[in-house]
Amino acid sequence: MFRARLLLAIAMLGLLALMEGAAALWAQHSAAQQVQRGRLASDVLKGYVELAANKQRLRSWTVQHLLAADAAPAVRDGLLAEMRAGLARTYQLSLALDELEAELGEPGRRAVRQQSLSVLDRHLGELGRALGGVRPLQSDANAAAAWRQIAALFDESQGQDLRRLLNAEIEAERQATEASRRDADQALATMRQVVIVLSVTALLATIGLAMYFMHRLKTPIDDLTGGALALRQGELSHRIPERQLDEFGEVARSFNAMAAELQLRRAQEQADRARLEEMVQSRTAELRAAHETLQALDLRRRRFFAEVSHELRTPATAIRGEAEVALRGREKTGEEYRQALARIVATVGQFSHVVEDLTLLARSEFDQLVVRREPLDWRALLQQCCEQAQKQAEAERLRFDWRLPEPGPERALLLGDGKRLRQLLGIVLDNARRYSHARGRIELAAELAGEALRLRVLDQGIGIAAQELAQVFERHFRGEAARAHRPDGLGLGLPIAQAIVQAHGGRIELRSAAGQGAEVLIELPLGIAGKGVEMTNGEGQG
Repeated sequence: MFRARLLLAIAMLGLLALMEGAAALWAQHSAAQQVQRGRLASDVLKGYVELAANKQRLRSWTVQHLLAADAAPAVRDGLLAEMRAGLARTYQLSLALDELEAELGEPGRRAVRQQSLSVLDRHLGELGRALGGVRPLQSDANAAAAWRQIAALFDESQGQDLRRLLNAEIEAERQATEASRRDADQALATMRQVVIVLSVTALLATIGLAMYFMHRLKTPIDDLTGGALALRQGELSHRIPERQLDEFGEVARSFNAMAAELQLRRAQEQADRARLEEMVQSRTAELRAAHETLQALDLRRRRFFAEVSHELRTPATAIRGEAEVALRGREKTGEEYRQALARIVATVGQFSHVVEDLTLLARSEFDQLVVRREPLDWRALLQQCCEQAQKQAEAERLRFDWRLPEPGPERALLLGDGKRLRQLLGIVLDNARRYSHARGRIELAAELAGEALRLRVLDQGIGIAAQELAQVFERHFRGEAARAHRPDGLGLGLPIAQAIVQAHGGRIELRSAAGQGAEVLIELPLGIAGKGVEMTNGEGQG
């Protein structure tokens, strides 16, 4: 809409300029016509004056010729020719003047002028013929009569007074010339007035339009300037008032849409920055925790190596001591050597047990723990392990109770490695025995849960603190209470037990509280004889 108003204002100014130019052209054309009319009237007047003057000269030649007979005929002929040529020019000029007056819509003197020129033309013909027969006067001729004849020849023709006719035409053309000059001056004055009026109108229109557009543009331009300044200062919530429905309203809406988009982008950017900072903080916390974990692992590793060194150095020192004692001093009997060798063999067994645990743990770390899978009678396996554990518990003044489920109609077999499963039960029962108080009680319960064998080992020992439960299956980890109760140990038992259980596709779980004993839950998958269990040996990896 504002564009339409601007185009309308420009069109109005252009129309005023066109009107001013048209008025100037009209006035200039009118003035030019009046000047042309005055020039033609002046030329006709000049023709009449020259005709009257030549006629008077021809009159003088005639008088001279009558009186003296010394007037040259060539002078007469020249004057007559000049009068005819002047009359012809005057006739042509009068025709042009008549056409111009007809174009101007003025009545003019066309008929009178043409009649007068016709009379004068016939008069020149008569005058030429008459002067051709003029002879000088004789001495006895009547001069007064001759003079009257000559006056009548020059002043009268076709019943008209030629002097009066010429004087009337001269006066009429003189008035026409003056009228043309007045009309030309009037046309120029009118042109000046029209130009002045149109110029003043155009100036006033220009000033009015300028003031209108200044007032019309001030508010939207101020709004746009304020909006741009607000955006430059970071006030993305600033909005321009949408007061109008024209192009400035469109600009305001576009500006507001741009500001809203920038505000949304900034909000997204701030959200992304906050999320990134949160991620950085989270990653930093994770790295810090990982660093602390690594430090703890390194501490446990150093402690583990110290304990391994101690565990390996102790049997090695014992072996060396037994050998040195056997070799030093007096000659020993065969029985004494056999006893020394038996002690050395027992110590080597302890040494081999430690090395085997380390090897087993290393293999489980690299997923290379090999189990020899074969169908096992899990009841007989548990019976053997429980009887052995009962003897060890009685030797340490502990009570060990165990119960097995009654056999069902179908024979359920355990597909696994008997040696590894005995080692698993040995680790769990040995931990229950090692960390129980004197005269404490250990209990083992087995039950069938669907197609799985579920074992539950419960003791009344020192227990495990709640904050240490998540680490009991980590390699080389030993709780504070465990270290205080039994300084010896490498923290390998439960990690090895977990590796054996996972190699058999089962799961192991430990529940405990400080000072309230521990409960170990083990679940191993079973198979039914004759249903998917082949009685062949095989190997697998856990």
